[in-house]
Amino acid sequence: MIPSTKSRLRKAVSGCAALVGATVLALGSTAPATAAPTSDTPPLPAAPIGTDHRAVETDGATYHLQLAATRVLPADGDATAAVGGTGYNQAQGIYVGFCVVPSTVTPGDPATYTQMPGPCLGGKRPTDGSARRITDTDTGTPGITLPYGPHGSFSVTLQHLTPEIVPGQVCGVDVKCAITTLTDLTAPADRRYDLYIPVEFR
Repeated sequence: MIPSTKSRLRKAVSGCAALVGATVLALGSTAPATAAPTSDTPPLPAAPIGTDHRAVETDGATYHLQLAATRVLPADGDATAAVGGTGYNQAQGIYVGFCVVPSTVTPGDPATYTQMPGPCLGGKRPTDGSARRITDTDTGTPGITLPYGPHGSFSVTLQHLTPEIVPGQVCGVDVKCAITTLTDLTAPADRRYDLYIPVEFR
């Protein structure tokens, strides 16, 4: 039996956690990287999973951010991707979205994450499911704004993802696109929470 996307997502996050486990212990992270994400959706069909991770420091604490998501989507104009993360700073809200990768950014190399991801799908339709906000300090549209799970974890789906991310810009043709996390409206200039998982439509 092929495991569900949700199951593979958990394994991808756990596997990433294992790879950096020694670093987590050495740095004394206050956000353990092995937390199981919470879930707001049922499992989806199996799909290839991508991962990204980085360590950030704030207020004397080190957080080991880890992200896993569906990385290959059907090009039918209405795709759904599963996304999970752990190790995030629960004092800082984030957006989980589908965005253009800036030309200066190399996914997998956090040293290049110096420019805000975007434009992003869903900017004009904040309640259509194509983006989520994860925060413990604010409320919003039910099902769109969600709290963190234990140890800065989350598990969501992004819906209605299309190759034409904005008019005139098509993923894989004009621009590179990725499932991303980035700080929410409370700290839009803070690039420390940016992570990228490049997405293909096929």
